[in-house]
Amino acid sequence: MKIAIVGGGPGGLFFARLYKRHHPDAVVRIFEQNPSDATFGFGVTLGGSSLGRIADADGEVAQRFSEAMVFDTEQKIHLNGEETVVEYAKPGGSIARLRLLAILRDSCRELGVDIAFDTRIASSAELTGYDLIVAADGINSTLRQEHAEGFGTRTRVLTNHFAWYGVGHAMTPNALVFRNAPGGRFVAHYYAYTPDMSTFVAECDDATWQTTGMNDMDDEQRRRMIEQVFEAELDGASLIENRSIWRQFPAVTNARWHHRNMVLIGDALRSAHFSIGSGTRLAMEDALALFEATTDAASVSEALDRFVTLRKPNRDQFGEAAERSFEWYERMERAMAQPVIDFTYDFLTRTGRVDDARLDSYAPSFARRYRESRLDCAS
Repeated sequence: MKIAIVGGGPGGLFFARLYKRHHPDAVVRIFEQNPSDATFGFGVTLGGSSLGRIADADGEVAQRFSEAMVFDTEQKIHLNGEETVVEYAKPGGSIARLRLLAILRDSCRELGVDIAFDTRIASSAELTGYDLIVAADGINSTLRQEHAEGFGTRTRVLTNHFAWYGVGHAMTPNALVFRNAPGGRFVAHYYAYTPDMSTFVAECDDATWQTTGMNDMDDEQRRRMIEQVFEAELDGASLIENRSIWRQFPAVTNARWHHRNMVLIGDALRSAHFSIGSGTRLAMEDALALFEATTDAASVSEALDRFVTLRKPNRDQFGEAAERSFEWYERMERAMAQPVIDFTYDFLTRTGRVDDARLDSYAPSFARRYRESRLDCAS
């Protein structure tokens, strides 16, 4: 088997590692458009349940991840001067994106996977002769765009605006801060991913973007505004920029997951909105399902059909949850009118995946406080 993987992100690297590990004679080559020393990105989240699935498939890689991760069981929800702390039954984990990629790259090289950096594949015509082409090149996938009709690609650009920053110290516990400020509504989501670094995602709705004049600012002016809005949380720290471009999120879906001998995984397949924090997880689980689909398959075509059968039910559930989540954020003005306890319950149940029964096991102490608040209101 001769396999070309376009994109050296978590999904492409993990699939390459799994396949080469079990098929050492296969030719597996990754084409990555960025240089090997690229330093883009801050921290990403990787939940405990996902880490368990990675460990089942590749215990060595999972162990390396765990040693580099920061774990947390609490999350602060802040709404206009009021806040509550949610204690989760299971820890969540974060890791520096660059460290995660380095672990995966090293683990691929150990097995003989060839990684071609500074190599942009502009067309599938450049990959003639490969039995399988894996498009793992992210939300702006060139292969998907080239064959948009074949994949049945649809893109909806959301109205909210956002940017990713870093902060040069560990901000704990991780938090979501929703704040009415002069001119509109802002959101900050921050979490530590090393003992001395944090990710800080800032967001505002489109009305705020227009009213505050952010639409006429440059990105440096926008960063300074966010530092002012969240001055209390930053406590004098400056936001660190690294491709911190303000943009709107493209919600990408594809009616067909494979076309000819090409298959989509990760954000190339269906973009994972950052509000559910599962982009890395979904890409790696896509890779795992694709690897499992190739086992004992009589042909590439059979393997790709099997991949859809194995992965689509779970992927569709997460896609629906992500859509409910970003729709909630698109209407956050209405949500922010609630008291903080009701707001937090609304936030935790926004995706439809957490009902009252699951909330009891997911965040038991908060579930109890919420029920008590309902009884107080009724009495």
